[in-house]
Amino acid sequence: MTKSQITLVTLAILLLFTSAYYNTPADGRVGYQAPELLLGNEDDDIHLNAWRGQYVLVTFWASAQPESRIANMRYDRAASQLAVKHLSVNLDESERLWKQLVAVDGLASGGQRHCELSHHSALRRVWRQNGTFCSFLIAPDGKIVSKNPSLRDLRQL
Repeated sequence: MTKSQITLVTLAILLLFTSAYYNTPADGRVGYQAPELLLGNEDDDIHLNAWRGQYVLVTFWASAQPESRIANMRYDRAASQLAVKHLSVNLDESERLWKQLVAVDGLASGGQRHCELSHHSALRRVWRQNGTFCSFLIAPDGKIVSKNPSLRDLRQL
């Protein structure tokens, strides 16, 4: 074998072995590993990674955008009937307003969390929110499989 052939074979073997250990980076796009999300309230914290092994629906919403609030209510009710965990992240400035909306909308309190205003920009950047609110369906392996899934999609899980 020539020197160039040996180099080419060596590079191919290195590529083969290193690609097996490559993890998709965390990113708020379909097909990527979901970014870590840690949110708490007075009672407990929720780590998104703690729900690995289950389908998880993460919904970002705010009362200023009625469509996101309505979608959050629909997802919350669907998740209670399906094998899907629902993590609802409110991005309102007022935590007091959020608590009132959870009560008025009849939301399951266990998966409802409010995000502090100081964390909004980092959260939007990592989850690629770009000023819009949306939901992400995360597979048991931690990868985002769908953005704004329909209720029919959730029922098929």
